[in-house]
Amino acid sequence: MLNTTRCICAAIGGFLWSLVLPVMPYAALCTAMVAADTVTAWTLSRRVARAHPDRAAAGAGKFQSRRLAKTLVTLAKIYALLLLAHAADVVLSPPLAVSMLRFCAGAVCFWQAVSVLENESSCSNASWARIARRFLIDKAARHLRPPL
Repeated sequence: MLNTTRCICAAIGGFLWSLVLPVMPYAALCTAMVAADTVTAWTLSRRVARAHPDRAAAGAGKFQSRRLAKTLVTLAKIYALLLLAHAADVVLSPPLAVSMLRFCAGAVCFWQAVSVLENESSCSNASWARIARRFLIDKAARHLRPPL
């Protein structure tokens, strides 16, 4: 009985590891991009708090655990997406001309890169930031209290 249980657990573990292992480099890249977005959002919050101390929202410029929780939830969703994309690649491998895993990882990286650019261009007087704000959303308003 013990040997049978060990064999079943080893088979299940090997199957799960074979699904997770190919996803690891893509998950690491997506994690780095989400971390960059989080850091740039925090630095934007600090810039807004310095530039508008009278209108800055409570807690602006400070580390907030609820924002960290939101980041962790985002990462969990991205990991689930990458695992499902890899499972689709395994099941539908011959008919597909493009890797769903690479496509999804690329989409996540693009999404995070745009968010980083939005964070860096907001509340900045740099000439490139003025040009970027024509095409990107200004996220500074998220860190300000609504006017009375």
